[in-house]
Amino acid sequence: MYLAKEANYADWESYFKKCHKANMLQCWQYGNAKEQTSRWSAIRFIVFNEKKDVVGLTQALYIQIPILGGIVRVNRGPILMENIPTKDIKRETINIISALLDEFQKRRWRVTQIAPEIVDSNHDEIHLKWLGLTKLANNPYGSGMINLLVEESFLLSSLKKKWRYYLRKGQKIGFKTEIIKGNSDQVELLLKKYEELQKDKNFSGICTALVSALASQDGDEWGFTLLVAKDNEYVNSEPLGMLVSVRHGDVSTYLIALTNKKGRDYQVNYVLLWRAMLNAKEEGSTWFDIGGMDSSTPKGIKHFKSGLNADLYSLSGEWRGVLYPWKSYKKILKK
Repeated sequence: MYLAKEANYADWESYFKKCHKANMLQCWQYGNAKEQTSRWSAIRFIVFNEKKDVVGLTQALYIQIPILGGIVRVNRGPILMENIPTKDIKRETINIISALLDEFQKRRWRVTQIAPEIVDSNHDEIHLKWLGLTKLANNPYGSGMINLLVEESFLLSSLKKKWRYYLRKGQKIGFKTEIIKGNSDQVELLLKKYEELQKDKNFSGICTALVSALASQDGDEWGFTLLVAKDNEYVNSEPLGMLVSVRHGDVSTYLIALTNKKGRDYQVNYVLLWRAMLNAKEEGSTWFDIGGMDSSTPKGIKHFKSGLNADLYSLSGEWRGVLYPWKSYKKILKK
């Protein structure tokens, strides 16, 4: 049977390096940030197959409720080892989830909610239902990946023609771009401006306390980068635009960005995102995630991101289950 074992930081990091397309929400540092900014506690598991080989990792967030038990949530997990053959990925994912449910039951976590890192398909839905999970009505998460292993010239030519036009237009203006690593006063300025935008436009967006906590994290497989665009003639004035990219394992993700009116006129958003992609490539990232593009993405942002011509993906959505003490969750999907 597959077995989930709680992981310490050293073991987690050694295996995390061997995961393919690891997403930010399954990164140890993200779990730390959630603990610092919410009621959730983070716990990490290494999952072994029947041969005692490590097949995947999972970070879970949980809330323990006295007497009643606990609630546990897994967002975009499990992540699998890079040596898992493509044809076996879906089967291994289901078997890992089965092992996790068994472990959650032992810990008296009565309600589990999981948004698995599984591409949306009817076939996979059948297997998740087989494990006793029920699909929720939430919109499934979707985004897109860009391969950074190609030459810069090919990366540029892959962009849509109009996107390249606005990029070159912004580059010709020649404003100054500064790259800042980790937390800084500039991050706090970004979050202040973002909160003002949230209030003005009446949207929730990303929790600014969480972004601040993410900026303070460190680790070999983690990097928080802020790109700031400033007018050459007014270097001490308010930034034209700001963008955050986070490196986690072999992927860098576009997290958040802001531009003012002058910045939009200067096409700052195009230049900053392009520079973020090149910076991620320089730092050794294999992939660049465009940071979400699905049915909930505002029209303007979707139009902007679609110009990147990323390889789009859509996940299977949110699933929930009640873990009964008398029920067995030790199931193995053979094929």
